[in-house]
Amino acid sequence: MQRKAAWLFFAILIWFWSAVLISAQNDPQAVLAKKQGELDRQRIELEKKSLELQQKELDLERARQEFQAQQSGRSLSMNLSGDVLFDYDKAVLRPEAEQTLKKVAVVLSQFPESKVTVEGYTDSKGAKTTNMQLSRERAQSVKDWLVKNGGVITTNIATKGYGEQYPIALNKNADGSDNPLGRALNRRVSIIVEKSTSTPRP
Repeated sequence: MQRKAAWLFFAILIWFWSAVLISAQNDPQAVLAKKQGELDRQRIELEKKSLELQQKELDLERARQEFQAQQSGRSLSMNLSGDVLFDYDKAVLRPEAEQTLKKVAVVLSQFPESKVTVEGYTDSKGAKTTNMQLSRERAQSVKDWLVKNGGVITTNIATKGYGEQYPIALNKNADGSDNPLGRALNRRVSIIVEKSTSTPRP
């Protein structure tokens, strides 16, 4: 008897909730409220995408301003401090280097068809052969990051290591004493973009 009463109770409960759902589905206000909720979600999603697009445009503009002075003709050169990217005498990228390389990736994304060369340089301290190898390894580390995280196609990017060649500042002062500021400038990675004839992405 108790079992029959329990089944009867559950049957009535199921019938009640079915009636409520059918009523809600047939209620114009409920239908309108549901549609309004969907529209609100779509509007929020569009606003989110719009904000993301604006942020990308701001990032691109900041990156362009940062590297604008180094543009010339059909090439773009970005010189990055080796001390920002690497610890002393190391070729493993520092965690802090990621922010700098993200800006580089933003610029490179505007020239997806262009050929890119990553050039590594050192100061004159240490053996020439050691400096040459270090410059090559550092250029390779930057290339690997740009391919893995920056969306650069691996066949479009090459590396070169020049060691202590082509300094942009004096490694030593005129009296032969050490010039640490000049050496810091010479420890660098240059990224050269040969712009293709096609129009870059807007």
